[in-house]
Amino acid sequence: TATATATATAPTSTASTSRLTLPLAPPPPPLSHTIPKSIQNTSTILNNKPVLGILTGVQVQGQGQGQGTRGTEMIIKRLAVVALLATYTSPTNSMSFPTQALLPKAETKAQLFVENNPKFDGRDVIIGILDTGVDPGAIGLSKLPDGSRKLIHVADCTGSGDVSMGVDTVAVKEERGWVIEKDVFGEKEIVLNPDLCLMPFPVSTAAEDGKKGDEEDGKEKESVKDDSDDGKIKMPVRLGFKRLYELFPKKLTARVKKHYAREFEQERHRHAVEVHRQLAEFSEKYDKKQPTQEELREKEDLLAKLEVLEGKFSDTDPLGEDPGPLCQLILFYDGKDYRVLVDTSGGDLSSIPISEAMTDFHKEGQYGTFSNVDMLNYAVNIYQDGKVASIVVDAGAHGSHVAGITARHHKETNSDDEEPNGVAPGAKLVSLKIGDSRLGSMETGSALTRALIEAVKHKCDVINLSYGEGCSFPNNGRFARLAEDLVYKHGIVFVSSAGNNGPCLTTVGAPGGTTSAILGIGAYVSPAMMEAKYSAPKDENEGTTFTWSSVGPTADGDQGVDLMAPGGAITCVPNWCLQRNQLMNGTSMSSPNAAGCIALLISAAKAEGMKLTPARLKQALINCAENTNNLSNLQQGWGMINVEKTWEYLKEHKDDPFADINFKVRVVGRPGQTRGVYLRQPEETLVKQTFSASINPVFGTEDNADAELQQKRIEFEMKVKLEATASWIEIPEFFMLMHNGRSFKFVVDPTNLTPGVHTAKILAYDINKKELGPRFSVPITVVKTMDQSSSISLGKLEFEPNEVKRFFLDVPDGASWMDVTVKDCREQSIDRETSARLMVLHTVQLLPHNAYRDAETQKYLNLLPSEETVTSVPVHPNLTCELALARYWSAQGSTKMEVGVEFRGVSATPDDLTIISGGNGAKTRLFSGLRNQDIKPEAKLTKWSTPLSPMKSIISPCDERDVLPANNKQIHQLVLTYEFEQKETGSFVLRAPALQGYIYESAFESQIMLVFDENKKYLGVADSWPDEIKAPAGKVTVRMQVRHDDVKKLELLKETSVWVERKLGSAITLSTYGSHAAMVTNGVTMKKQTLRKGTTVAAFFKEPPASKLPSECKCGDVLTGSATFEDNASTLPGEGRKPNGSTIRFIVGSKVESDKKNDKAKTPELPDERSIEEKIEDEIRSVKVDQLKKIMEKDDDAKKIEEFYNELLTEYEDYIPLMMAALRYYDKKEKRDDNLEKVKEVADLIVSMIDEKEIAAHFGMGYDKEDAKSCKERKDMEEKKSFLIEALARKAHAELGGDKFHASLQHLAKWEDIEKNKKYAILALEKYKSAKRYGLTLKLLNSLLEKKGDETKDGIFPMTKEDIMKERAEVLKSLDYTNLSERDDSWRRISAALKDYALF
Repeated sequence: TATATATATAPTSTASTSRLTLPLAPPPPPLSHTIPKSIQNTSTILNNKPVLGILTGVQVQGQGQGQGTRGTEMIIKRLAVVALLATYTSPTNSMSFPTQALLPKAETKAQLFVENNPKFDGRDVIIGILDTGVDPGAIGLSKLPDGSRKLIHVADCTGSGDVSMGVDTVAVKEERGWVIEKDVFGEKEIVLNPDLCLMPFPVSTAAEDGKKGDEEDGKEKESVKDDSDDGKIKMPVRLGFKRLYELFPKKLTARVKKHYAREFEQERHRHAVEVHRQLAEFSEKYDKKQPTQEELREKEDLLAKLEVLEGKFSDTDPLGEDPGPLCQLILFYDGKDYRVLVDTSGGDLSSIPISEAMTDFHKEGQYGTFSNVDMLNYAVNIYQDGKVASIVVDAGAHGSHVAGITARHHKETNSDDEEPNGVAPGAKLVSLKIGDSRLGSMETGSALTRALIEAVKHKCDVINLSYGEGCSFPNNGRFARLAEDLVYKHGIVFVSSAGNNGPCLTTVGAPGGTTSAILGIGAYVSPAMMEAKYSAPKDENEGTTFTWSSVGPTADGDQGVDLMAPGGAITCVPNWCLQRNQLMNGTSMSSPNAAGCIALLISAAKAEGMKLTPARLKQALINCAENTNNLSNLQQGWGMINVEKTWEYLKEHKDDPFADINFKVRVVGRPGQTRGVYLRQPEETLVKQTFSASINPVFGTEDNADAELQQKRIEFEMKVKLEATASWIEIPEFFMLMHNGRSFKFVVDPTNLTPGVHTAKILAYDINKKELGPRFSVPITVVKTMDQSSSISLGKLEFEPNEVKRFFLDVPDGASWMDVTVKDCREQSIDRETSARLMVLHTVQLLPHNAYRDAETQKYLNLLPSEETVTSVPVHPNLTCELALARYWSAQGSTKMEVGVEFRGVSATPDDLTIISGGNGAKTRLFSGLRNQDIKPEAKLTKWSTPLSPMKSIISPCDERDVLPANNKQIHQLVLTYEFEQKETGSFVLRAPALQGYIYESAFESQIMLVFDENKKYLGVADSWPDEIKAPAGKVTVRMQVRHDDVKKLELLKETSVWVERKLGSAITLSTYGSHAAMVTNGVTMKKQTLRKGTTVAAFFKEPPASKLPSECKCGDVLTGSATFEDNASTLPGEGRKPNGSTIRFIVGSKVESDKKNDKAKTPELPDERSIEEKIEDEIRSVKVDQLKKIMEKDDDAKKIEEFYNELLTEYEDYIPLMMAALRYYDKKEKRDDNLEKVKEVADLIVSMIDEKEIAAHFGMGYDKEDAKSCKERKDMEEKKSFLIEALARKAHAELGGDKFHASLQHLAKWEDIEKNKKYAILALEKYKSAKRYGLTLKLLNSLLEKKGDETKDGIFPMTKEDIMKERAEVLKSLDYTNLSERDDSWRRISAALKDYALF
């Protein structure tokens, strides 16, 4: 049983301290930059070979995969551990460990601020953590300095923990407790603690809710007696259940599965050993003599057992998958609150303390732990009047780590072993989980919206979001508008990570680096951090941003990064990680550090009674930030946060009347609503340009018509002094600004700028209070490209620590890719060095309305002395490409690289090809504008997509979690339902082109699709960037949810199609021709040729033959793949052609039916020689029997059916089809137990009327297939034979458990092999079980399960999947295969409990 803790106290942990978990290497770079969304964090692992070399003096060479290499590396890692422990734990070492640098606060002056102002430690401030969720039991997150609760609320905003409490039942008060007759699985009873207070559910009407308080409501409720007047008290309860693997974080699921797999394997191994022993005995026994058929069956049975024990299950068999732990929820009402008991033990909860009945976390702070195996803590919240219970767990370690940086609190101690507090240890926390467990902790638009609503509801002062990704259009979309409401209407400071996608320009992520209402924070690493966390020599490094910290400006010209803060920490993680602390780094860590700093300032302001709006605070922060000289403003923003200086600024200027104004800056005349000037194309920088800056002072929100605020708007005037930070900017000196805004013109003259990036700002000062710093600014970024050339040598480049060298290339027309050559200039014989240098190669081109990731390549190069590498990068011609090469921030030693660029390829017009079914193919023109280029056009189709139209679409209001606080508007959901048939087990990807690919800039709250099998079992999820989902054969149901507060917008999507994309089993190669005539006549295909510089050639791709298409392909389906045009000759460096090629698709047309005639000859027929009277009589008989069958199917009146049958039997006493109808009626699955004797009687009657010898003789010889009489005779005999077999089979089935069963089987065996024909599977199963051949029984049951019992549908006893699983469960128990039996039982319980689809 899951245990709960009444208050959020931190349990004693056996995990190592931070000293022993000190990282031995800097973290590797973020591993994937192709995944569009990810938590901005890179976990620390011991795999950085250069740093291992620094620690130990021993180098690991190359990337070898042999055992020797792995062994050497392991020894080096152990040496590193010893080296560090010797450094930091030796009793002779007098140095103290730099503990405080593990969670850095000195860089921002936050530590000094708290030391000088101990009461301004974040107290009275509430920080919202929008993340993977915060573990209430994590070290340091349970108590405030005064002993009260630190974590005051947790909420799963994703819905991934929602459980439908859809089973309404009652609990009966008995002496032993409250008894519920059946659990949610329909099996055991549940017994609850008798001391629990159960009351009737409240009537949820708006009128009552408005009039009654909780206490009054509780008094009105009375116990309800049962209608049977037995005097027992019955109270309503609701039940629900959840598979815990659907809740667990991915890493935890893997660990728990591994744990249970060990136990499972031990049990399996024990049984397998016994079977192997029995097989050995069999072989020894029959070594010298021939076994009988029955004795051979013994061996077959043993081998069948071994098959099961070795896990040879089909893809559809649930025994092959670990279902994981299950929990059921019991919900009741205690007169004041809904409460939930979480049961993982199986029913007897009579001894569970009443304190473990949990209600909404914010009320009592209760949380529990599922088991000692998982150590996962959980809490609950209850919604929709008790119809939905939300189990709140974290989706990853990230959120607790972020919370630890922000506000972790430990006891005060002066020892060297002290664990550092968070930045604002006195602050309270609210955990708002936006990382969806179903998506591996990725965020959704719905979760983000709910989180903002919760932040307002629970009165957060500042919120932190350490998530983000590239976006197609900055500062736009539904989320940006909701963020503005949060900040400007509700006064909540919003802090977010800038991104981990540097070092190229314009890689800031949404929303932190792209949204004006949010403070975007870059990641800084100081020398002290390098020493304490990364074990790097402090004296060799200076403070810098991490290499991967994202860089501005935004695509619309805004600065992007606002501020920077320390971007790494060793602090607390959830208990399920089985460690106390962990190192993480990223802008995910700099953002909460900044949020903690802001909490300190808000805490101080509250203590001093000072008004502090987000606008006032932002102005103070940016004017007091400390600039780092070696970093550009695009990397560091305004600089490092300085808490001390900012607080002094706020105090000094607390009466500034204009500090609360939000100055909205727009550059007029540029495409879109740009917030700055960003010139990037060569043509833009060849001439002077005049721009107009529109400045609009915004007081609060537009809908706020407060009299005092309106008067401020009327009276506002500011005399502004403008200053430019660069000489190439021409501006007016003065600017008069009033409410409703004005604009001024300025000139940018980039004509004399050198190649590279140049930044400037127009700073606007209040002429009367210039000491306040700029009131607003207009950012300007100019990129000057190098001279265009197809071959560029960048020379030998020497890199300082963490230096980034940027080159802006004017990509020539005709280029489709570039080869970037990087060579390490060191020579081992001269430099006497063998260590590798870690470099980052990063390229970005900006496409309109595309995120930077859509034209980005990033590669980490670990180069040895004299080593050379070539990277092929796809490029878009005539579009500026930034090539950034950086020495990784932790790399040590001199670094000199020789770099060159070669543009290659041909241009294809069009380069996105579509073939429409009909034979015309697809034509493209190839042009070589750079050099002579060998070409060999090729294309392959690799994916198949089919569209689905919605079966159903419903718009309905969401629940109480989804009411926007800004306007009290209810969010609605559109739920679209789709269905398709999965012909065989396989994987697919769901595509919703209108909605996917967007989150923060989406017009809707993105979307989510849940996928289910025909039994409503949850299979997987698809979101904005969908992954593959595996499904068994059968019907698949897809339910897609889209949300918005405007119903009219949802109405527009009611007919939205989705696409099911599958990988083709083998790629379809398209034929390529040099002319249209050759293509349509199957002429000579196009061969390799040289395309001379300046010349053009056409290529034609032919549609694939129908025989190559998937058999299920239908008209309108689309096959996609890639086309390449260059010949990837081995003489070229790199890939030799454009990486990934160009897209090609084929739109499938209608199928052409085969014109082949049926090869099967028509069976000859005899002329009908019956008289008219005979025909009429036979027809009447058939009608009567058919009518009897229809009455039997309805089965409304058994007595009348019996009478009608006997009447017909008297009339047609020798008509076997009549008797067969009766036999099937009596032997119906739901009737047979009461009619076994009748089954035997009718079966015997049928058998007696068939001459078995005659049938045997007939089938003992052939027949003349051209003779009508012979064919008629064969047809009659086949019918008689089928009647005989069915009658014998049904009789044998009726004899089950009797003395005549085996005799009946022997009789049947003369005519049918029941072990091969699965129509008679029930008889084969009984035969095996009676002989105790349980291995063969299991083998047959598993075979039936592969097709879910479909092979028995036309048999004597159709078996459903549930029937088969029930039979198998009994067999597994008979064999004492406990591990398999328990797994089988769990899946059957899950199947029984699945009454509806899982909630969104």
